[in-house]
Amino acid sequence: MKQQQGALTDIVDELEQASRNQDKVQVGHLIDALDHRGYGPALAVLPLIELTPIGGIPGFPTLLALTLASIVIRLLMGYEHFWAPQWVRRRHLDSDKVMTSLEWLKPVSLRIDAKLHERVKRFAGPTGRRAACIVILLLLLTVPPLELIPFATSGPMIVIAIFGLGLLYRDGLLMLLGFAGAAIAIAGGAWGLLAGGGSG
Repeated sequence: MKQQQGALTDIVDELEQASRNQDKVQVGHLIDALDHRGYGPALAVLPLIELTPIGGIPGFPTLLALTLASIVIRLLMGYEHFWAPQWVRRRHLDSDKVMTSLEWLKPVSLRIDAKLHERVKRFAGPTGRRAACIVILLLLLTVPPLELIPFATSGPMIVIAIFGLGLLYRDGLLMLLGFAGAAIAIAGGAWGLLAGGGSG
């Protein structure tokens, strides 16, 4: 839709505003910066942050998974606004690292905004959204154990970002791609954990 052109880039800009001119940024401030935009933007942008340099911080993928789980549960239950536990909201991230990650995301968001649009809307409707929520929660369950394997948490986060972009742009084709990607990510994560356990 026309009003969605620049949507993802605008969201990255808002996160930059929430992170600027301070040494540390609270996770809660980033959540609040996304809240008025809706669930699609949060599920599109937050998983992509895991792919940036900040995703390499030990424990960050699990913290991100917990944050996303609290958001997805609210979406599944039909609430209009986000919620996250206070102990998650109070966690601090280094502002410089957040800004570096958002600067890395900016050209990516510009390309995404130029390419995506509304397609096959029926797959991005209420039924598709509920199904996506359940699949996303399953993907998030794999993140903490996958932190033991270098770069393994990126697979689930990419799939979650695909779902978020599908919701943001009402792109049913992306939603279908998300379901296919989820099956691959879950199977790959299970194989990786079994292989890792067997080698130990």
